Parts: sequence; structure tokens; C-alpha cells
Amino acid sequence: MSLSIRHWLAENYIEISDIRGLSPGQMVSIAFRIVHDMEVKSLIPLDICTLAEVLELPLASVWQDITVFAQLTESLLRTISHKKPLKRNEGTWLAFQIAYLRGLQQVFAQEKSLQRPWLNQIMLWDSRRENGDNKDTGDLLKTPVRLLQDTQLQGLLKTLRPGKLTDTQAEQALSLVADSLLVQQIDNAVKAWFVANGVEEAESKLITKRLQNSLFGHLLAVIAENAPPLAQLQKFVGLGNSYPVNSTDKHLQISETGLYVSDKIDLLRELYRASLMQRQSETLFMESFALKDIYVPLNGLPINDSDSQPEQKTVEAIDLMTWVRQQLVDLDTIAVIESEPGYGKTSFCQMWTAVAAKELYPAWIPILIRLKDVKYGKTLAATLNSGFALNRYIHLGDWLQQDYPPCLLVLDGLDELPPASQGNQAKIILMQQLFSLQSQSRHKIVLTSTSQALQEIIQELEQPLPLCRISIQPWEQEEWRQWFQLWAQVQSLPIAQNFFTFLKQSGLFSATSKLPELSALVRQPLMLYLLGVLHRDGLLDEQILLLATKTQAATSATVLWEIHQRLSRWLLGYPQTGGIKTMLLRSGSTYIHRTQDAIANLLQNRHPQDVLEHMQAIALQILHSQRHQITLEPSHKNLPAFYFQSQHSTFPPYTPHLQTEFSHPKLGEFLCTQAIVVQLKLLIQRQENAYGEFTFVLESASSVAQQLYNLFGFGIVSPELENLVIEGLRREPQDEFSFELLCDRLLSFWYGYCRGRWLDEGIAHKAFAHFQALQNPANVEQIHAAVGLNVFLLLCACHQQTKTTFWPCGNPESLSEFYSQALIILIARTKVLHPAAFAKRLQSTSLTCLNLSGADLSQAMLAGVNFGQIDLSNANFMGANLVGANLQDANLAGANLTGANLTDANLSGANLASANLTGANLTGANLQSTNLTNTCLFQAVLQETDKEIAILNGAIFSIKDFQTIKKLLSKSTCINNINSYEKTAPWLNNDAIGNIIESAEGEPMMSGDLYEDYADDETVLG
Repeated sequence: MSLSIRHWLAENYIEISDIRGLSPGQMVSIAFRIVHDMEVKSLIPLDICTLAEVLELPLASVWQDITVFAQLTESLLRTISHKKPLKRNEGTWLAFQIAYLRGLQQVFAQEKSLQRPWLNQIMLWDSRRENGDNKDTGDLLKTPVRLLQDTQLQGLLKTLRPGKLTDTQAEQALSLVADSLLVQQIDNAVKAWFVANGVEEAESKLITKRLQNSLFGHLLAVIAENAPPLAQLQKFVGLGNSYPVNSTDKHLQISETGLYVSDKIDLLRELYRASLMQRQSETLFMESFALKDIYVPLNGLPINDSDSQPEQKTVEAIDLMTWVRQQLVDLDTIAVIESEPGYGKTSFCQMWTAVAAKELYPAWIPILIRLKDVKYGKTLAATLNSGFALNRYIHLGDWLQQDYPPCLLVLDGLDELPPASQGNQAKIILMQQLFSLQSQSRHKIVLTSTSQALQEIIQELEQPLPLCRISIQPWEQEEWRQWFQLWAQVQSLPIAQNFFTFLKQSGLFSATSKLPELSALVRQPLMLYLLGVLHRDGLLDEQILLLATKTQAATSATVLWEIHQRLSRWLLGYPQTGGIKTMLLRSGSTYIHRTQDAIANLLQNRHPQDVLEHMQAIALQILHSQRHQITLEPSHKNLPAFYFQSQHSTFPPYTPHLQTEFSHPKLGEFLCTQAIVVQLKLLIQRQENAYGEFTFVLESASSVAQQLYNLFGFGIVSPELENLVIEGLRREPQDEFSFELLCDRLLSFWYGYCRGRWLDEGIAHKAFAHFQALQNPANVEQIHAAVGLNVFLLLCACHQQTKTTFWPCGNPESLSEFYSQALIILIARTKVLHPAAFAKRLQSTSLTCLNLSGADLSQAMLAGVNFGQIDLSNANFMGANLVGANLQDANLAGANLTGANLTDANLSGANLASANLTGANLTGANLQSTNLTNTCLFQAVLQETDKEIAILNGAIFSIKDFQTIKKLLSKSTCINNINSYEKTAPWLNNDAIGNIIESAEGEPMMSGDLYEDYADDETVLG
């Protein structure tokens, strides 16, 4: 005989709907009456099986009542324990039911947020309730509940009631949890319940697996919240002291009361620890499975601090989780995990903290903080607490001040720290504070970052940092093998085999692949998954391979755009194209594919283009905020989970608004690109007026300027974003877009910018208000600088497409247009963004379309800049920092490089004829094939071998001789302007000039009879 809660409530004329809103105290009164009746009927705790009662009900009833059953079961546990102590098997029986009911609640919420087709019945009921259809709702509540008539389900539920859990079985359940007999019995019943409610069998297994992933976390929370009655269960989940009394661990010190610190259960700490494990049921994007179900352990190579590169001496990569465990004994350094986005840093943090919460506690308490969530405070504790999940209840500083347990601070995303008005200074201060905390040797800090973001901060710190760094490595054969095995489990064996075969036949697994761009993508966990999504729905085919073949010598933007464009089409079913292959979906596998029902649930009677434009608008707001997260009205709750994550604020101030961010920066980047493309197209969009005349939609120069300031004033556009924007514009129909026309409109803006027009007109100040509304801390100067740099980059890229020349300073032949200092003023402005913002951003940008002839770049910070193949003739680089600059094949004829630092610069193939390099530092510079004819190297610093080569190539080491030659060449230029090219050709011939230079002991000197050599030439004026 077992207890039926539903029958008891009916016998006592209590509707379940009447107790949904009861307080815990009121719930206890009902539990007290139930326990009293149990005593009368000689029932025991093992006769309580609320989980089985829930699984008898159809989905609609469970959706409404599962919270009531979970709360009532917990109240029964507490009430029974007040009368007599629970046996271990009794406590285990009730605790597992409560934990499983909570897990089901969590999964239901996840499935609803993803708008699963199998939940349409519930969505309809909720819609009626939200729309105030009280009559129908009331009728639904009063309608007698019909139990599920599924034979298999009923048979499985009989194994759960009445409870027959022995003490041995209880210990097994507590020790093995998901692998125990008890949980397996429950899992089988839950799978059958999902199937009975319309879920495909394979999908039900994945949902149940997610329940298993989080079950330990829910069990821990139940035991922690009910510690006294479940005292015998505490040790199985890490509650209480597990160290011997004679332990010498420095963290285990006896308090004044004579108790160990760990004997006191800190409920908030236990619930936080539980939450780290409960997160393992969260779905991966919009899938039915979780990250844990497809997670492949990452490998990394330790980085040598001397060269900031992975150590090449290491034969094999190190398992990342093993490496981090090893770092726990080193309390003097901060462990740093580095990689580019998409290699799994955040996923690792989630997996690692869950493992640490289960296996390392109470030796360590893991604390996961996403640095994108923090707000800079006066102290480190205040800053970190702002991103701490429990800051509503406790200050993180309290935990950091305690000696036991020590905190394992996992700080994810140094590169995602929010911007500050003082630029990088706030990040530098934060790093210094982290090192100060680590130097106390009490806690351990694990930090993740991109290598570039970390390096920028390291370079600005005065003292070397005690870091222990590791770089996540691209996937190889072993990682692929594991991933495809897991992909077969969460999808199907045929899907996994077909995907593997497609990649293998394409040669993408080969280290010497003919498609290096695509081969690099399949070595990244995120991109491999996204390609798998496309392939399973027939959207990854030979066309992408052909596209990759055509563009393999260029940028990867073309392939990336195509992949993301297909992902967008996969999500929305729009736009329909003739290239989409129809697929015959097998029975039982529709959940794997993107079905019309799923698309309809997402669109909710909206046109796909409207949804797409909405997503782009939100993406642009996130980009403009530079905070990775924005606050939206509740009406935006239906954003696609594939691209966005939205939740109610978990940090102060607590409002009904939604905190929205990208599901992954790489996916959000594409939406930002699309939004920018739309905004740029608006610059050249025309409209017809009443007289049949076509004018620009943004006709006035001021309206164009405002558009560009609002679009580009947020910060510096990344190279990846720039490349995707150009690719997006390139794919626009020719009758709708023209790079030439866009260049014209941007050039007009650019020259006005260089003259300070837009500052005078207050355009920048209006943009300031726009960005302030999005909580972007950029001031007017920073906005003005960002717009200038971004438009400059865009002009360079657009001129690359049109294959025309871009004169940033104007044409030097037109004195009215030429402004030699235009670019150096921009460089100076960008220092408010970063001391070397201009040079760093241009390192990865091709500028071959530029003509900087005659430009003034004196004293400019241009270290590492890419000026290859650019016309820099007669430019002024006096005192400029060109360390490591790429000047390959550049035309520097006649340029002034006096005092310039060209250390390690690449000057191979450059034309330095008649250039002045007096006092220039050429240490380590590549002078191979460099034209040094008449180049002045007076007091220049260069290696002896380079000096000998320079002499042989016509370089001059005397300033006096150089000035003489300059005058002579200047004179020849004047003559050239009068006479024909043919008659003056000898003056333009390097060999002819070289013949009149004599060398004496390495010092060039002018021939005494220089003019006599050409006395008879008719081009020499008497």
C-alpha cells in the first residue's frame, strides 16, 4: 500500500490549485495532517512516492503542479523527521524524489524558453492565461485530470511504488547517483513519460540525460537545505568535516568553540556549489543535449614567458584539466588559459568549476565569475562581487577573507571586461589587484583571455607578472575521434558517419589540406559543431568547398560569411533559395532537424525578415554598448536562443527587464556585420521625389556624418568584423550597391572630418548622447577618434575593392586639397583610445591602395604597421617609431626618415632612393633587394654587413654629399619639367647617377668634374 497525495487532497476537499501559492509554513500544516493520517494507516516514508504520482499525469497537469508536489514532499520530509529520525534509506528515498522533481522543473523551464514543438499544448494554455481568458482557464482547472493510459509507463511506475529501497541500495544511490539502480529506474520511467506526452524516444533520452547531469547538484541542495533530518546523507555530497582530527592542513584550524570551520554548514556556499553542477543540464544552444554530453577534454601547451609562445620542446600537449589541477599547489602565480574565441575557454570554465565543486570541495570552493558581468569598484572585492551570482545575499569579500575553505577564483574573459572611461587603466589596476590577492597565498586565481588582450595589459605593467600560462591547442585526431563518437550518441550514427566522411573526403582533417581556411575551422570546437548543424540539414555541401577553393589565397571572410548566412537561413527558413536540398526525415529523428513546426514557434506569425531585422537591431545595440550585455524590455523575450541569451537580472538593481547577450561572440559578430552592412547601404540609397528626381535618402553632409558617428563611434572595429562587413557589401546585388559610390560619400565625410567640420557642427556630441544611453562610457574625444579610425579603415577596404587610390591627406599636386598632417592628427587623436591604437589596428590591415606621398608622419607611433607596397615618396617620418613595421616594396623615395626607429623593420624590395635616414636605427632591418641609391645613412645604426651592402648599392654616408646630390636631383627635376622625358632620361637612370659617385674607404664623395661629364648635354643650362 502506498500513499497517494492526490487522493488524500481529494478526500479532504483540497484542490491542488488552492495550495499553489501557500507559504512554506502553510504547506507544513498540510504535511502535518498527511503525516497524521499516515500514522493512523501505519504507512512509512517509503510509501510516499510523489514522483510516481507526477509521472502518472499528462503534461499540462504536471506543468502546473510539479512545484506543489516538490514543496509538499519536502514539507513531509521535515514533518516526519520531527516525530522520529529518518533512516538512511528513508531519507535517501525522499531526497532523491525532491531532487528529481526540481530537476524536472528546471528542464521544463529550459524547454519552454526554447519553444519546443512538443510543448505547444502548454504554450497554448499559458497563452490563454496570459491573455486573461479566465473562463477557459477556470474550466481547465475544474476539469478532472485523466491519468496517462500508457502501458509501458504504468509498468515502470509500479517499480517505484511502494518504495523498496534497502539501506545497501540507498548507499549505492548516494555513492553512484546517476549510475545507481534507483536513478536508472527513475530515468526509465521519466523517458516513458516524455514519450507518452509526444516526445520522440531519442529526444526523451537526451532530456533525461540532462536531468542526470544536474541531479547531483539538486541532491546537494536538498540535503543542504534539510541538513538535520538528512544528517546521514551529508558525507556523500561533501557536507560536514571529512578531514581527520589530527590533520595538519593549515586551512583546518579549530575555532574558539572547539569546532572545525567545515562542521558548520554554510547554506549559501552549499547552494552556490550546487548551482555550478545544476548548470550542467543547460542545453547547448538550441539542442536537446547539454554541453557535458558532447564535451571533449581540451589540450594545451605551456607558454614560455620569454617569447610568449607555446613551448616547442613539449612533445605532447597537456590535458587542460590536469594542468589546472597541478596549478592548485602553486599559490604564487596566476594560472592563465589563452586562446582565440571559439576554442572552448568558457566551456572549460563551466566544466571545470562543476568538477571542482563535486570533487575538490571542501579543500577548495570554486567561484566562477564572468568578467563581462563586473562593474569596476573601489576594491577588488567590490569589483568581483558585482559579477558574483550570490551578491544579492552575501558579499564575495566575506568569503575571500576566510581562511577556509580557500577560494578557487575562475575569472572568465579578461578580453570581455567592460570598457571604462579611463581606457585600459581600469584593466591594469584590476590585474594589479589580482596579483596582490594571489601574493597572499590563500586563494588560487585561474584567468582566461585571448593572447592579444593579455599581452596588451602585460606591456603596460611596470613589473613582470607572476603568470603561469597555457595556450589551448587546435583539435587533432584524438579530439575528433572523441567528438564524432559523442556526436553519434546525441544525433545518430548515420548523421555522424556522413559528416565525418564529408570532411575526410574533402581533406579537411589533413595537416596539409588544400582548403586551409576550412581545415582551420574544423579544428575549433565551436565551428566544428556549427558545420555539423549545417551538414545534418543538408546545408553543408560541395558549394562551400568550391567557394573555399576560389578564396583560399584571400581572407577567410568569404567562407565565414557563407557559413553564417546558411546558419541564419537554417534558423529562420529564410530566405528560400533554389539551392536548399529537401530532406526526407526519418521517423523518430525530427527533433534532430530544423522542422517547420520549430520555425513557426520561433516566428510566432512574424515575417522572417522582421525577425532578422529585430535581431540585427539588438546586435547593433550590444556592439555599441561595448558591454557584451544590454538591458531590454520584457517584450524582447522571444529572441532566438541560437543567437541570444536573455534572463532577468541576477545583479542589482533587480528589475523585470531582461539582461541580453550573445549566445557566443562569434555568432553575434555576424549579426553585427549584417546590421552595419544595412546602415552603410543607407548612405547610398536613393529615393524619387515628386518631380521624378532621385536624391539620396541621407542627402545632407551632416546627416551622413551623424549616421557614421552613431554607427562607428562605439570603439575600434576589429579586423574580423571589418573583413565580414566588406564581404557582406561585396555580396550585395550590383543594382543595389556600389563600392565606388560609397567611396565618394565616405571621402566627402573624411575630408570634412580632417578639417574638424563635424566637431564644429556638434555631430560628435549628438553621438555621445546615443552611446551614453547604451552605457558606453566613451567620451566625445574617444567617439571622435573611433569614428575617424574606423572610417579610415573602411575607406582603405573599399578602395581595395574598387582598385583605386586613396589619398588620406589629399593629392599633393593640389595645394588647396592637400593637408599633409591629416593622418598624423588622426594618429594623435586615437591615443585617447590606446597609446598605440592606430599602429596596432593597422598591423593586420592591407593598405596597398594608399598613397601617402608627401604626408607628414613625423614622430608618429607606427610600430608594426603594415605599409607594404604603399607610395610613401617624400613623406616625412622624422623621429617616427617604425619598429617591426612592414615596408616591403614600399616607395620611400625622397622620404625623410631622420632619426626614425626602423629596428626589425622589413624593407625588402623597398625604394629608398634619395631618402634621408640620418641617425635612423636600422638594427635587424631586412634590407634585402632594397633600393639604396643616394640614400643618406649618415650616423645611421646598422650592422656592418648591411653597411657594406648599402655602400655597394649606392648609399651615401656623408650628410654634405647627400645634400649636394639632393640639390642636383632637385635641379634635374626642374629641368625635367621643362624638357621632354627622352632628353632627360639619363638623370632618371640609377646607373647614370651611380657612375658619378666615387668611393674612398667606404665614404662616398662627389667627383670633382661632375659637371664636366655632362657639359655637352643639351639639357644642362649654362
